[in-house]
Amino acid sequence: MYYVYKFRDHFIAGVNHVVPNYFQDIVFIRQEGNKWNVISAERFRPQDPELLKIRDLVKFSTHVEDLKKAVSDLMKEGIKLEEIRNPPFPKSFIDGKKKIQAEFD
Repeated sequence: MYYVYKFRDHFIAGVNHVVPNYFQDIVFIRQEGNKWNVISAERFRPQDPELLKIRDLVKFSTHVEDLKKAVSDLMKEGIKLEEIRNPPFPKSFIDGKKKIQAEFD
C-alpha cells in the first residue's frame, strides 16, 4: 500500500520498508519539466512556510500511523492535503529497497 499526499505541486510520500506498515524515509516529490525530483524530507529546505510546517511534522514518521496523524494535525491547522491513490510518478520512487546486512566475526 502506498501513502501519498499532495500539497500544491508537491507530493509527500512514505518510502515503504520491508517491515509492513513502516517507512524507510519520507520524501517530497515534484515534477519539473519532464523530470521528477525526489528529496528526503530531512534534506528538503522549502522557502514556503506551509511546506516547512508540513516537512517538520512528517519528516520523522516511521510508521503509517505517524504519517496519518501528522497529516490529520496539518489538516486541522487548515493546510489542505489531498490523499493520492494512484501517484503520477514512478512507483519505484517509494518502493522500499531491501537492506542486507552481513555480520563479520
